[in-house]
Amino acid sequence: MKYKKLLSAILVIIAVLAGAPYFVGDLARENIERQAAEISKIPGYSLKIRQYDQGWFTSHAVIAYGFDEHTLNIMRGSDDADGLDKAAIAALTEGLVFDATIAHGPVTLQNGLNFALLTLSGKLRDIDHEAYRQFKQRADIDSLAELDAVVSYGGATRLHGHSPAFMADYSDLAGKKMIIDFAGIDIRTSVSAATDQYDMALRLEHLALDMAEGKLNIDQADARAEGQKINQYLWTGKGASTIGRLDFTAPPGLSLSLENFTSDYDFGRESGRENKSDLTLHWRSAVGELLTSDVSLKNFTLDLELTHLDREALTDYVRSIRQSYENTGETPPTTAETASKMQAIATRVGERLLKNSPELIINKLAFQMGGGFFDSDAHLTINGDGLENIRQLSDPVALNKRLTNLANIRFDKNMAVALTAIGMEKQMTAAGMDVSQLPKEQFRQMIDVQASTLLQNFVNQGYFEQNGAQFSTRFEMKDGQRLINGKPLPIPGM
Repeated sequence: MKYKKLLSAILVIIAVLAGAPYFVGDLARENIERQAAEISKIPGYSLKIRQYDQGWFTSHAVIAYGFDEHTLNIMRGSDDADGLDKAAIAALTEGLVFDATIAHGPVTLQNGLNFALLTLSGKLRDIDHEAYRQFKQRADIDSLAELDAVVSYGGATRLHGHSPAFMADYSDLAGKKMIIDFAGIDIRTSVSAATDQYDMALRLEHLALDMAEGKLNIDQADARAEGQKINQYLWTGKGASTIGRLDFTAPPGLSLSLENFTSDYDFGRESGRENKSDLTLHWRSAVGELLTSDVSLKNFTLDLELTHLDREALTDYVRSIRQSYENTGETPPTTAETASKMQAIATRVGERLLKNSPELIINKLAFQMGGGFFDSDAHLTINGDGLENIRQLSDPVALNKRLTNLANIRFDKNMAVALTAIGMEKQMTAAGMDVSQLPKEQFRQMIDVQASTLLQNFVNQGYFEQNGAQFSTRFEMKDGQRLINGKPLPIPGM
């Protein structure tokens, strides 16, 4: 009797496991269609399920992600469209198309053992363009992008996207130098069942482009972000990114290099104010070393806040942009019509933002250059009380009466010398003089004399305060008055 009961239980379990995937398949399809609809609400982009063949244990889907019809119409009618061949336009219209196999729960064996509503595994279809086919063949890769997903019983989704590494020389195909060295990219994302929370992490180990137009090299790039939906149009959240090293060069002498770049942001509800619906953005970034064609900076730091951001104004902006994408009709708007519409939206939203008296707080702006240092902080406020129309601010007098700006600046003589050198080099070059032909010692003396003279004049006039080799000043703008270290500072036209 016991064996019969055990056998009956086993048969029931087998029947459930065999039959459940058929019913779960309907839930899986509903979930995918809902997620696609949510993503397609983002202005400019579209996620469409072009084909869905539902089976008992698995289903096959063709999913396309790309630009929405409004954006495609703008591209087709843009001034640059003539430079694209028909195959390129067709490829943009087609978008990124994934062939996906969807395994139905309650238990799937796709990419390991999973207890989930569904799991998905997909690969990017080949793009119908000869250049892409040649690119893929030369890189010796099966697919440029692969995607895996797991959807829990509650509806939460985990996504994993991956692009493989490759190194190839495309110079003969492009007709000019083009070498790509790519270590692959890895993206992981989680989305809540209600699609109102997400977190994302991205990792790029190495990317190098060596082309006739220039070179680009990126090492150790990471990014992460998380967000929460506060209404149909707005998300709050925070994130951070780092780049170990970035180098960019382009003829005839443009260059940029940075080392140890970090940044993070926090965008959310503002606390400690009567209007609890206001939002605030806190942004911090730092660079260990930054080199350009003309400037060399070290230990660059920027820490700023934007406060008292009216949530309804920002919501209005996103909603208006989305509606402008959705209500264009079959005939795409001209460039002038689009510009006019965007200007009207920006004016309306900007006026509402200013009425809420926003603030820009620079907690720290600092860097080192030429052996010297620069350090500053500032607080800029605009009083929006009683502001009826943004056009009132076109009057400099009216604008000055509403602006309050406090700034503290600290630097040393070496910084003043470095800035003077940059200014003198540009002036002499503009005058047709070749700075490189001057004896270095003579040029250094000219710069030192010029910087010392300027600093001493400002100290004598009371605009700068001196403490040894260090200088400081305080700039104030309030009630239409401009003061530097308490002394009036005349500014023409203000």
